[in-house]
Amino acid sequence: MRSTKFIKETSIAAAILILLMFCWVNTVAAQGAAVTADTWQSEITIYGWLPSIDGELKYSLPGTGGGSTSIDASDILDDLNFVFMGIYEGRFNKWSFGADIIYMDVSGSKNTTVNVSPGPGSGVPVSVYGGLGLKTWVFNGVVGYDVMQTDKTRLAVIGGVRYLKLDADVDLTVNGPLPPTPPPAYLSGSEDFWDGIVGVKGGIMLNENWYIPYYADIGAGGSNLTWQLYAGIGYMFSWGDIKLAYRYLEYDQDDDKIVQDLKLYGPQLGIGFRF
Repeated sequence: MRSTKFIKETSIAAAILILLMFCWVNTVAAQGAAVTADTWQSEITIYGWLPSIDGELKYSLPGTGGGSTSIDASDILDDLNFVFMGIYEGRFNKWSFGADIIYMDVSGSKNTTVNVSPGPGSGVPVSVYGGLGLKTWVFNGVVGYDVMQTDKTRLAVIGGVRYLKLDADVDLTVNGPLPPTPPPAYLSGSEDFWDGIVGVKGGIMLNENWYIPYYADIGAGGSNLTWQLYAGIGYMFSWGDIKLAYRYLEYDQDDDKIVQDLKLYGPQLGIGFRF
């Protein structure tokens, strides 16, 4: 377990270092003076991110002597009930301030298999009919400072916080053999996590309109580890921009948490308005 975490943390650090080196090469190669703005600039981005969700939920299932039940969220979730996603970013000279808010309400139900562990050990696979509802709030608040700024490249170092709130409701009906067979159960749980994060963000201009936006962060606190990567392609207009990117967000939690190893990943499309 420790070796896996070490490999994961080393890989993330290497990815961030590669981003830094890549931006440094672009900055050295770029011709032109640095572009600065001495007036406050704001941008609001409304975007759609419909990620795949992988994770593991753990509950105490009635009738198993307090044993734990593992549920793979990707085996159940299939319906998006409601979503809101938006970003605000303000910039003044080399400083930037950003807030990213995500709210998702997803649910689903199907026959699946869970592992029930009456005690220490790997658990017993049991066939169940499971219904899962998952409501998720994610908030990222960061402050950034541009350490590289030309007419071709922008690189900012960032620091801030990430907040995660999860509300999970599960209906379970056991179909497989598990003497004694537990009765149908309705399980509900809620947890939230605050994590400090550091990282980099910026963009690389390909020509007057096309550019590559990127973002990477890593942090910990309420979580053992959380990290996020974002990269794509954007097109700039006089009033704003349109961005298509791939986003990956992961949380690594303790074994006693309701939600463990939560992963959200998939394409994201956004439209931004500057003023």
